[in-house]
Amino acid sequence: MKRVVLGALGCLLALGVLFHPSFIKNEIPLSQPERGIFQHGTKNQAAAAAAAADKAMQSPIPLLTDKEIAPPGGDKRDYTSLAVYYWPDAAKPDGKPYVRRDGQVNPEKWDETRYDAKRLVQMKNAVKALARGYAATGNKAYADRARAIARAWFLDDATRMNPCLLYAQRIPGKTEGQKTGLIDTVNLIDVVDSLYLLQDACPAEEWQAYRQWFGAYTHWLLTSPLGRDEAASANNHGLWYDAQVCVFAHFAGQDETARKILQAVPEKRMAVQIAEDGSLPLELARTRPLHYSLYTLRACLTLARVGEEVGVPLYDAVSSNGRSLKLAIDYILPYAKGEKALPRKDIAKDDEAPFWHALHLANRHYHNPAYEYKPRQAD
Repeated sequence: MKRVVLGALGCLLALGVLFHPSFIKNEIPLSQPERGIFQHGTKNQAAAAAAAADKAMQSPIPLLTDKEIAPPGGDKRDYTSLAVYYWPDAAKPDGKPYVRRDGQVNPEKWDETRYDAKRLVQMKNAVKALARGYAATGNKAYADRARAIARAWFLDDATRMNPCLLYAQRIPGKTEGQKTGLIDTVNLIDVVDSLYLLQDACPAEEWQAYRQWFGAYTHWLLTSPLGRDEAASANNHGLWYDAQVCVFAHFAGQDETARKILQAVPEKRMAVQIAEDGSLPLELARTRPLHYSLYTLRACLTLARVGEEVGVPLYDAVSSNGRSLKLAIDYILPYAKGEKALPRKDIAKDDEAPFWHALHLANRHYHNPAYEYKPRQAD
């Protein structure tokens, strides 16, 4: 397997990643140490990476077992989270069951005494900062700290996350876990990116153990009732399910699993979810139509990126009814750039940078100047 790398280090450091994070200019085998690719960046960019890593060095390791209240199964190693758009029902004395307010995030989501969403993001960000700092500077202390965090989350028996999501996006008074909760581990795609940067600092046995954990999680995603139900989702959830399975399976060495899913994307996803004009009707119906359109296309671009790795081309794939990734990109571009307005305005603004970064990486294939754009930041 090889890694395609392009773009500037500054883009890498400032924006979210898409599968492998190390995009500079050339194709570099994974067997080659990654630190050298960051020599394309400026001293200021390397210094920024080191500063972020230094900050992460000072932060405590967030553990799943830190929560005060265990999930319903009683094991604090089970990840648990709140369904983010669900709020207490003001008409009920105890507020239960919670009721849905699409697009409005309940701040209870970040309650660390009960839920793990915040510590999952903290873990991802810390490992990412440390891995990038190591790649930029070669400072082994950064790699050692990143590995310590990763071991705590994926390897150490007392604290490691169970490779399943039984209690994700719980709705108080209604359900202790649901299929939509599987989207929470989209965060782990960034962790896989970071592990690749740390590979040359990992003993072989430890590296294999990470691959085994993600292999076990892939198996659960494919075989559990929640996983099978999420795979059948018709909106962004189904695409992000596919993206997660493909990224994790590929990391675990299960490329045939990834290929099978990728080969089905044009007919199973594109033909169904993309309209004749390139719009995504299921996302446009939401209270944040632009956000969800861009979020869905990021999933598509992630799938196309994995397709490059395993030999399933998706960038130019066209379904039997004429739908394609490029058609969807071209539809949303004027709205994403602010040149046109969708009929329904998002009820909350979002950071558009991750989409533009993903498109920038895909533009290695498309070579379209319109796909290069400096995103505006959310207010």
